[in-house]
Amino acid sequence: MAHYDTFREQLAIAHPAFGHALWDPGPEALYPSVQVGDVGFIRNGKFHRLFNALLSADDPSHERRGAPHDHEPLRLQVRSQDHIDHGILGPNDFYSYGVNVVSGGLEVLATGVGSANVSFSCTKKQGAVLSLPVTARREDTPHLGHFRKWILRHIDSWFAFARELGMGIEMEDIILVTGCHRTRSWTNTVFNEVQANAQVSLGVEVGAFDASVNWRVSNFRVQGAVHGRGPNGRVCMTRIARTNGY
Repeated sequence: MAHYDTFREQLAIAHPAFGHALWDPGPEALYPSVQVGDVGFIRNGKFHRLFNALLSADDPSHERRGAPHDHEPLRLQVRSQDHIDHGILGPNDFYSYGVNVVSGGLEVLATGVGSANVSFSCTKKQGAVLSLPVTARREDTPHLGHFRKWILRHIDSWFAFARELGMGIEMEDIILVTGCHRTRSWTNTVFNEVQANAQVSLGVEVGAFDASVNWRVSNFRVQGAVHGRGPNGRVCMTRIARTNGY
């Protein structure tokens, strides 16, 4: 199994309420970031947006790929942004079963400035860790029933649209986004077919007002372990750490 699939699968088992952990959370050049209502799919650890179910077919965000020919936007009986529930997820490490914290942890960065170190060991052949050094902002819709009915009603049309675009996906690959966590820096670690008790260590420094984040990686010469992080230095862009959906 590819490392990005192991990452997503292992964290989904341990943290099902958080949805899909993305190995490559940066949005495509076709749109600014993942939004509630996006319809798309995950490939190679990245979310690929097709269109947004809450927006009209002539919305500017649909200019490149368009929308299904029979597109009907989901209309909620609330004002445009009132259906979004907001929250905050503090700096922390999220890891799968079989991964243990040997020492340290990123929760000490809750004050927003400082440095932290953390070491993980993996007692199984596969494991995954998502580390957030700065706050992640949560967006979720409470209208899950409406979203569930909408995807059941329109899934055939959405799948036909994906096939017209030549995306090469199956119907079960289609996701209707109901929520996400946005953050400005992260690090991903995957243990894939590693020896028992493999261990890696990370260090991070966070500047004032989260304006800069600098990662350090050590003890990472573990066969089968894969590491990804971003961005280093000054951080301004919003990234998606997790995407929830049907």
